[in-house]
Amino acid sequence: MTYSLHQHEQLAPKQEEAQLGKLFSFRDKKACYRKNYLGWDNIERVNQPSYCTKKTKYLNKQALAVMAAIVPKLERGERVIFNHKYLSSITLCKRRQNQNIIQELKIVLDIEYHNSVTHKGKKYRHSYEFLYKQQNQENISSSENSIGQFFARQTPPILYIENKDIEYIRSNVQAHESNFLQNSKKAIAKKTVLANARKKRTNQERKAKIYSLKFKQHDKPKSLSEHYPLTNEECLELQTLSGRQFTINAMNEILRDMSRKPKESRHEFPSKAAFMAYMSKVYRYEGRDAVKTANSGFKILARATEAEVIAYTSQTQRDDFMATFEQVAINYPTPENRFKAKIACTLPPMIGYNLLSSIKSVSFSSNTLEIHLANQLNIDHHKQAILKEAMAVDCKITTLSVCCS
Repeated sequence: MTYSLHQHEQLAPKQEEAQLGKLFSFRDKKACYRKNYLGWDNIERVNQPSYCTKKTKYLNKQALAVMAAIVPKLERGERVIFNHKYLSSITLCKRRQNQNIIQELKIVLDIEYHNSVTHKGKKYRHSYEFLYKQQNQENISSSENSIGQFFARQTPPILYIENKDIEYIRSNVQAHESNFLQNSKKAIAKKTVLANARKKRTNQERKAKIYSLKFKQHDKPKSLSEHYPLTNEECLELQTLSGRQFTINAMNEILRDMSRKPKESRHEFPSKAAFMAYMSKVYRYEGRDAVKTANSGFKILARATEAEVIAYTSQTQRDDFMATFEQVAINYPTPENRFKAKIACTLPPMIGYNLLSSIKSVSFSSNTLEIHLANQLNIDHHKQAILKEAMAVDCKITTLSVCCS
């Protein structure tokens, strides 16, 4: 107990010093503060309870604190984007409570949610963008406490000054009357230009601008089958968006299979970006394993045509036939078996299959390799490659003899 009290006595001055430092932080040149005007206390919230009290009818203190951080930035012409981490530093609330607070501000601010947005080279995730609420001129003129009447009240009143030297004042007025008129016209013109430059676009205009820049429209909407096959660039982009490492062959097979389904075949996409966003979600929640589908021979035959099924079946049979030679060479490593395994791995698939399926016998005699075929084959272009593989098995081989019986 004595140790804890002693420790508390040592920590107390440090805590007081830290809190005093926070108090005098306003003296820092970079310090800023948030103005909360008295008129904001009477702003009614959007999501009022059915039986609201005087306390629940108006914006709460957290909503006013958030608005005090937003309005100065909007007045400076800045783009206001807050994420939940920054909102929590103002409201001291968690995400769910922040969402309710943001809903209260929708009566005076336009609020848009962005899953991902980039501003000035910085990427914001799960953020809210705040803008002034846009109103029609008819609504402004008819409302009792309208924006138009507010700015009308801001016009400075005429001041009447009593001065004994009235003749001096009159002479100054007459002397500078022309300059005053010219300067006033220039000031009015400048204010008009600035007003037009600062005029904010409506949400519809801003969304149309973003849509035209971000999405490149097709001449007419395209279906899934019209986007087949995917390119390498599209495959890399979809891997990044979906977080799944499917190969380009697997992605194309999944896309082709979807394009043949009755429901999905009717989907149409006005732009490539819309198609990429749709397919990224498809690959993200795809039930197939990306590792198991990484085989270059992966095919989906559920909705394939009869010709595709026959071609794939025959190709599968050829692949199985060629794979047996490697296994036989491992189990029985004779020169003949090793030579056949090398032919199966090095020659083009169709040439190697035709050659190996036609071989009746292979014999290594002195410096000659003799191959007896059951059928006549044109392998003149591949004799050099065949001889090279024979020399790899037996270095004494220098010639190749192929005969058909």
